[in-house]
Amino acid sequence: MVCIAILMLCMSWIRSCASRTSSPEFAGVLQSLQNVGFQSVYELFGTYAGNHADLREWLSGASINHDKDLRLQYLAGLALNQQRGNDIYQQIVSKRSWPSREFVGSAGGLRPLSSALVH
Repeated sequence: MVCIAILMLCMSWIRSCASRTSSPEFAGVLQSLQNVGFQSVYELFGTYAGNHADLREWLSGASINHDKDLRLQYLAGLALNQQRGNDIYQQIVSKRSWPSREFVGSAGGLRPLSSALVH
């Protein structure tokens, strides 16, 4: 929940976000990030997989899950032990474009994000 909140509040202010989480009043936010495996705000933002335009082709034809339809849950159960998460993620990020609209800042401020984006 904290990760979603910090993402929404700080989406366009990467450097400001990083400096905030290093201040004492935001120590709880940084601790929450660390509790779920992120050592910095840059690592959190580095998980960005794409926007709607990047994902449109990948999601075309995807089934919509309806509460009364258990088909997707059944299919997920069939694929439980296939360990395809990394392959699927690589397919998604292969279509990703640089997030210039989502992340705004100076070249120096965005450099750590560029390094942190998961490939």
